[in-house]
Order: sequence, then structure tokens, then C-alpha cells
Amino acid sequence: MDGKGIFPSIIISGGSGEPDVKFNDALSGLFFILFGLLLFFMTRNYPAMPGQDYGPSLFPRLIAVLMAAGGLVLVAKGARKWRAEPIVRMADWTRSPRHIGNFAAVLLSLVFYILVSDLLGFVVTGSIVLMFLLVWLRGRAYWRSSLLITVLTVVLMHQAFGQVLRVPLPWGIFESYAW
Repeated sequence: MDGKGIFPSIIISGGSGEPDVKFNDALSGLFFILFGLLLFFMTRNYPAMPGQDYGPSLFPRLIAVLMAAGGLVLVAKGARKWRAEPIVRMADWTRSPRHIGNFAAVLLSLVFYILVSDLLGFVVTGSIVLMFLLVWLRGRAYWRSSLLITVLTVVLMHQAFGQVLRVPLPWGIFESYAW
């Protein structure tokens, strides 16, 4: 045992040894309590099994109770350190405008895909998102190779997920060409 307790603080590290982000245990515990409550609530309408005292909601609810109990332990541990430690400690890179822009670009691309993919389809929306991210992250000087990577990736992903794995990808404007 390293002396840090059973439930260490959540640490996200980029591999340099120093954590990039560290949350107070109370905040982590609150997340687990809320997630446990949500899980418990979501299983309220699971059907009862005829002839049995328990049904399909037993194990998800057991997990939910254990998550909430662990969350309570984390909240108690974090509350003791509340004044001594910051609630969230961020790494130096989080103060870089370029890194914040990269994070925002990925997040906005995901939101764009969610909102537009049914209308335009996977091929068009995936191409827009991937091309945008590659040019944004690699630089405009690499637009030709980014275009090649985009076309190959979208075609391969459409074949792998849409044809091989049979994941229903949205066709959007190409609905009339769907096979």
C-alpha cells in the first residue's frame, strides 16, 4: 500500500509523471453518487421475472448502490482535504491558447457530427469533420495529404462499419444510393 488510501484521487496524466489534471476526491465521489443514482433510476422499469424474487434489475442496482457507497467514501475523504487542496488542479498546457483551441475544435466537431450526420450522412459529415480536424491539427500546408487520409479513412470506415459489422450509418443526402 502506498499510504494514499484505498480510493486515490482521480489523476489524468500525459505520461510525464506529473498529473495533467487532478480532481479533489469529493468531486469524484459526487460524480459516482450521481451516476449510481442515475443507474438505479434507469433500471426502475425493468420487468419482473415470473416465479422469481429478483429480476434483471438486480445486478445493475447492486452496482449502482456500490458506486454510490464508494462515492460517499470519496466525498468524506475529499471533504477532509477541501481547504488544503484545490478542487481541480490543471497542468501548464491547459493555459495554452493553441491547446485550448485544439480541445474546442475536437469538441465542436463532435457536436457538429451529432447534429448534422442524419441530414448529410456519414460520408459527407465524416469527411467534413475529419478534413477540418486534420487541417486544424496538422496545418494548412498538409491539406493534400489530409485530403487523401480523409477519403481513405471515411471509405474504409464506411465499409468496415456499414458493410462488415452492419452498423447502420446514416446515408443522408445519398439515401437513394444506399445498398
